[in-house]
Amino acid sequence: MSSIELEGFEELEELLQDMTLTETDEKKAMKAGIDVIYKAVESNTPTGETGKMKEKIKEKVSKDDFSITGQVIMGAWYTGFEEFGTSQQKHHVGFFERSVNSSQNEALELLAKGLLK
Repeated sequence: MSSIELEGFEELEELLQDMTLTETDEKKAMKAGIDVIYKAVESNTPTGETGKMKEKIKEKVSKDDFSITGQVIMGAWYTGFEEFGTSQQKHHVGFFERSVNSSQNEALELLAKGLLK
């Protein structure tokens, strides 16, 4: 009788097992990416008279239903007035958006590096 012998499946299975990411790995990668955005937002946040807006910035990495989510949270209640302006004040309009846009490529690179290691 003739037969076909296939080799290399053990190596393929080992390679696939090594590619599996744990939730901890995903959270570490997201934390590295969100840190870059957090630092950019913190450095571009206006200080104002009290300087409290910088103190209220928080970063959060959490697991939702099927994904890992990273957030930079501006905790001061008046942050919206600074970001979008008012009829009397438009000095810092768009500071948060500019910070995120300027750092998003670096954050995505760190995220990809952490996930594809």
